Amino acid sequence: MRELPDDFAQSLARVLDPGHRDAAAEIIEAATMLDDVGLRRFLQLFAARVRASDAPIKADELRKYLQQAARARR
Repeated sequence: MRELPDDFAQSLARVLDPGHRDAAAEIIEAATMLDDVGLRRFLQLFAARVRASDAPIKADELRKYLQQAARARR
């Protein structure tokens, strides 16, 4: 398994809305509790959003991805 890049935290901070970082951190932490299928789905949704728009990501968007990923766990 590869390690995260040294600048991962800074990269993540750049895509998150500054006013939503604490809530986003809690949502991302919750996503790590999903099984492999759910976590993979969450990360896919998150990555697709980052690729689709330069707009900062808000906690509500991440919460929606977490809910979708939790439903994907089958």
